[in-house]
Amino acid sequence: MKHLLLTLCCLYLSMPAYSCVLRMGIETSFAPYILQQNDSWSGLNVELLQRLAKEIDCELEFIHSPWLRALKLIEQGELDVLSHLSYNHERSEQFAFIGPHQQEIIYLVGVPQAFPGLTELAKLKQAGTAGVIALLNGAYYGDELDSILNDAKNRTRFVFIRGNEDKQALLLNGRVHGVLEDIAAYHYWKKRASLPTADYLPLFEVYQSPVYFGFNRKTLSTQQLQQLASAWQRLYDNGSFDSIVQRYQLAEYQFSLPLPASVLPVL
Repeated sequence: MKHLLLTLCCLYLSMPAYSCVLRMGIETSFAPYILQQNDSWSGLNVELLQRLAKEIDCELEFIHSPWLRALKLIEQGELDVLSHLSYNHERSEQFAFIGPHQQEIIYLVGVPQAFPGLTELAKLKQAGTAGVIALLNGAYYGDELDSILNDAKNRTRFVFIRGNEDKQALLLNGRVHGVLEDIAAYHYWKKRASLPTADYLPLFEVYQSPVYFGFNRKTLSTQQLQQLASAWQRLYDNGSFDSIVQRYQLAEYQFSLPLPASVLPVL
């Protein structure tokens, strides 16, 4: 009996001190980055993060939460990571940015007839628009658009939506005339929904920026964050990430993983 107890004690002491689980805030489908089927999740962002977690012997737990709620859960320490996060100084106080996982290019996508003569943000700022535009509440689309949204006269032409699927549904139902949309997501959306090509077009580029996985500085140690950044670089260098990206390419649109440029907390 003593030998059995000794053996069990040794086995217990040889086990890891904790299990590593990264809690990811995730919303409804946003192809090709996030795809939901019943209770399972897939998509480019999901696969990249799963591979990164595996590299450091962690698992992912998916917690369904719209974008603004996810940001609140990060503040409360109830989430560890979000995807598709643009860097800015204010956010760097909360997040360590690992990646980037994409060069996001946002377009105004919509009904051309609703935006006559509108070819750039500068014209929108100067003359406004008769068309109504939906955008994701809490998302960052650059300083130029922020200045437009801070103008009370122009702000009335925008509708702030909690999720990407709701935003697309408003456009398809004629409730808005345009949406701010990632160009790769537009091509996936058009293909999957069989959108009439002439009805909904990318009209002009609004903003582009590298986007990252944002890891919560409250719930993860500096050592863990450094480990994640090193693992990202390693998987980029050995081609593991590229093999994942290749599975999501479309004939209509090709994209590649940007060079690693992680932004970590100052040591």
